[in-house]
Amino acid sequence: MLTLGCSSAAGTATSTEVKTATATATVLGRSVPVTVQSDAAMRAAGNHGPSSSILVPRSCTVTATKAVARGTYRGGFAPAVYGRYGDVVDLYVFSRAAAGNPAGIQLAGEPFTRNAPFIGGNGSWTVTVPLNKSLLSFGAPSRCLVAAQPTMDFQGAP
Repeated sequence: MLTLGCSSAAGTATSTEVKTATATATVLGRSVPVTVQSDAAMRAAGNHGPSSSILVPRSCTVTATKAVARGTYRGGFAPAVYGRYGDVVDLYVFSRAAAGNPAGIQLAGEPFTRNAPFIGGNGSWTVTVPLNKSLLSFGAPSRCLVAAQPTMDFQGAP
């Protein structure tokens, strides 16, 4: 339970203040585990591009409206083959396992976001996806998964 210091003019917390404090805590976000899609899962999903194992996620933070994952590349550099496939970092957000959905329910509104960063070069990456508010009724986000997704949009030199 999160306890925030709130007080009214009379010195006691009101229910409005507690709700405001709770909403503020939710907006600030919370960390959930983040993993990389396995090669076997990539192939099963029809993704025959380069391995997602190049991605080294460092964090995934969720709020009431979005999820943000951050990470780097294995070895500090992404080989040129990722650029040839036009690979981007996709982010999936799942609820806890549920009856009929052992992997959980996918909560990201657009896991294939147009703003997904292309994989290439060195440094770090950040990907943000909106959460589908209507799906949040099935459960809160409990884990994230990142994957290298080919777009076939070659990212060569101009």
